[in-house]
Amino acid sequence: MIRNYLETEKQIQNSAHDGIGSVELYEIWSKSDFASSCDFIDRQIIPPNSTVGYHKHGNNEEMYIILEGSGTMTIDNQEVKIKKGDMIKNKPYGEHGLINDSDSDIELLIIQFSLD
Repeated sequence: MIRNYLETEKQIQNSAHDGIGSVELYEIWSKSDFASSCDFIDRQIIPPNSTVGYHKHGNNEEMYIILEGSGTMTIDNQEVKIKKGDMIKNKPYGEHGLINDSDSDIELLIIQFSLD
């Protein structure tokens, strides 16, 4: 099966994980599309001065793949700068959030797998 992630329907997510502003969310694949433990693959666009709020995960792993832009990510209370090309692995029961403190959009793919 083939899907073009640039052709999926745009949704607006206000205050993502209690963050600031709105982000664009594009659901590419959902749990029902997989036989594996993959929960979803989404594309997200975070405009300047917007955030995905700091939040805690359950028993799953999540991968952020930064396609465009740069910003600041907090992972388990530690701030790190992120940029295009970075791949960030968010561990089970970990905490993280993302701030777009740049002048251009951050575009990323988010892939999540359940471990239960």
